[in-house]
Amino acid sequence: MPNSSDSLVFSETLPPPPARLFLVGIGGIGMSGLAQFLLQRGYAVGGSDRGLAEPARQELFAKLKAQGIQLFPQDGSGPRAFAPDAFIVSAAIEPGNLDLEALPDLPIIHRATALSQALAAMRCPLLTVAGSCGKTSVTGWLASALRALGHRVLMVNGGYCLDCETEMFPGNFFTDDNPVFLVAEVDESDKSIREFQPDYALLLNVGHDHYDNAELQRVFAAYLGRARCAAVAPADLSSLLPTTVPTACFSQTEAPGSAYPTDYQARPSGISFQVPGFGTVNCRQTGKHSAWNAVAILQLLRLVLPDVSGEALCQSLSYFDGIRQRFEVFPAQDGRYLVNDYAHNPEKIAAAISAARERFGSPLLLAFQPHGFRPFGFMREELRAVLKDSLQPGDRFFLLPVFYAGGSASFSPTSAEVAQDFVASGLPVTAAERDDVAQAFQEASDCRCLLVMGARDASLRTFTAQLANSKGLLP
Repeated sequence: MPNSSDSLVFSETLPPPPARLFLVGIGGIGMSGLAQFLLQRGYAVGGSDRGLAEPARQELFAKLKAQGIQLFPQDGSGPRAFAPDAFIVSAAIEPGNLDLEALPDLPIIHRATALSQALAAMRCPLLTVAGSCGKTSVTGWLASALRALGHRVLMVNGGYCLDCETEMFPGNFFTDDNPVFLVAEVDESDKSIREFQPDYALLLNVGHDHYDNAELQRVFAAYLGRARCAAVAPADLSSLLPTTVPTACFSQTEAPGSAYPTDYQARPSGISFQVPGFGTVNCRQTGKHSAWNAVAILQLLRLVLPDVSGEALCQSLSYFDGIRQRFEVFPAQDGRYLVNDYAHNPEKIAAAISAARERFGSPLLLAFQPHGFRPFGFMREELRAVLKDSLQPGDRFFLLPVFYAGGSASFSPTSAEVAQDFVASGLPVTAAERDDVAQAFQEASDCRCLLVMGARDASLRTFTAQLANSKGLLP
């Protein structure tokens, strides 16, 4: 059935390799990871992106091309030249896209469908990580721990793992030869999480982001219920866990039947803490939320590898280097620090602010770029509450213009509107451009740290790195 200008008709079947697949929007973090995975599986892979000429994405595109992935502008020319057997799209691609209109009779497959079916075809145990916050870091950390324990792993992630970056691979896809475990991040934002039936399912948390809390809980309960072997969730969400498979819980503080961190200590190079029933964790991550993530990983690893000692599981967490743009620290030439973090909802913003204050002290300069007008409006009131709790005297919080990646939008609320509203609540919030933030950092010598937060825009990292280096070069 041809696709019209006002609707997309999705195919439910990914053709087997060596089919030719064309990914529309291949520069997205999830799409680029999928592209590399499909190439590894024996498909011919091409794709297009509206940001093909953006300077901040050239490193990614160069690495994709080095692997053998063909790239095209998103103007309809790519599909005609590549002659694919099917399109793959994410929720960001809408009817009327020029590439889709170039070959209107071609099957269209949703990204999650393609990823789920390609993973299932490998017939290895699948470990998936879901939640409103932290799933990218935990996915990379889980893969790192399994490898440290001597297991071969394939990982598809929503961020660039510093452990996995090479001259050819950006880090959001990694595979050992003949992997025995598959590790993947799964996304609830468009409810495509329903495509996955994991062997082991981990839920980290339920925040207030894309949907209201009740709807998110329904989505995540269904996800946990599809686990074939075991499921793990926070203790306060234990009601979401299935009764058909073994389960485990974790918590921030002591709770019956849960793993939890205690004796937490921040160190210059990371954090350390105890986990009763497991042992001591020394890792390179920052913040108490990282200790929370660690106990979640330990509970999942114990279910996956029941014969491995708790101490060995704890030791496996020490090797993880982290994720690009997840509290990534850049030393400035004047002895101060800049941090780029992917925080984009209130819970993540609160965690990033807490981690920055723990490591660098007060006061703090903070800049946040919302991604998308609808999510910004949805989180508005919770963000106000988080800032009231998180900001301290001397802190300054800058709201950068909303990042618009295309598609339908109301273009409301604007950062200026929200900033004005927050100021009326007594919050030190300013609507600002990036040049304003740079000038404030140069002038605020009492601030040891500028924390730049926001998602889906790689230029935020470039901006942060350039402020740290007077030559404007990435370190």
